[in-house]
Amino acid sequence: MRRTYKNQSGTLLKKTENILSEIVKKRLIDIEQKKTFINKDELIYKCNQITNINSLEKKINTNKNMSVIAEMKRSSPSAGILKENLIPKNRAKEYHEFGATGISVLTEPDFFNGSILDLKEVAKISKPNGVPLLCKDFIIDEYQIYEAKANGADCILLIIGILEPEQYKILYALCKQLELDVIVEIFDEKELDIAMEISPKIIGINNRNLKTLNTSLEVFVNLSKYIPDNIIKIAESGMKNIDDIKCMKDYGANGILIGETLMKQNNDLSSFMKKITTITSK
Repeated sequence: MRRTYKNQSGTLLKKTENILSEIVKKRLIDIEQKKTFINKDELIYKCNQITNINSLEKKINTNKNMSVIAEMKRSSPSAGILKENLIPKNRAKEYHEFGATGISVLTEPDFFNGSILDLKEVAKISKPNGVPLLCKDFIIDEYQIYEAKANGADCILLIIGILEPEQYKILYALCKQLELDVIVEIFDEKELDIAMEISPKIIGINNRNLKTLNTSLEVFVNLSKYIPDNIIKIAESGMKNIDDIKCMKDYGANGILIGETLMKQNNDLSSFMKKITTITSK
C-alpha cells in the first residue's frame, strides 16, 4: 500500500525515505510558517496586478536553435556550495547578455540556500528584457505558485515524483489559470505516464535521480523517444561539458536546463556560454 501524508491545507503527497523526502518535509514546515506572515489572499491580489508574462513555451517554439535555460543556485546537496557571494541581478544580466532563452532560479532555502527574494531580484532584469523566468522549487502547495508569480515568475516547475496524480493536475490547472507556463519534470516511464494524462506543453527529463542524487544522461536518451514531437523536451541536470550538451541535442532536446556547471565557471562563464551557443545553433 502506498503511503501518503498531507500538509495542513490537505495537499496530498507521496512519501519516500530519502533526501527527497527530507526536502519535501522541510518545505511543508516552511510553507505553513510563511502563511502566518503573508496570507494567500495577499499573494492572489499581487498576482492579479501582474499583466506582463514572458512565455517560455512561446520563446522556445520560436527559437530556431536549441534553447538554453540558465540556472542560478547558491548550493546543492550534490555539489555543496557553488557561489557564496552570488548577486542574483548581476548573474541574471550575464545570462541575458550571453543569450539565455530563459533563466531559472532555485528558491528552496534549506538544501539549496535559495530564496524567493532571489527570484524577485532576478525578475527586475528578466521582466523588462522579455526573458522568461522559471521558479525552480519543490512545489507542493498552491501557496508556492501564487508566491512565485507575485515575485516575478513566468514559469513553474512541477516534479511528478513528489506529487500524487490528482494534486499534480490541480497544481497544473492553477498555473494555467494564472497564465504561467509549466515544466513537468519526470525521471522514469511511470512518471511520464502520469505527466501525459493532461498532455503538458513542456516536459523536463531530469537526468538526476532526486532520491540518490546520481546522474546519467541515459535517462534523457531512454525517455525522450516516448515523448510526442509536439511536446517541448527539456534535458535537465548532468551536463558537465559541451559534449554532454551536444549529446542531449542529438537525442532530440528542444532545450537544456543547466545550472551547476554554469555556476562553477566563475571567470570562464563567458567562454563557456559562447561554446554552448556554438553547439545549440548548429
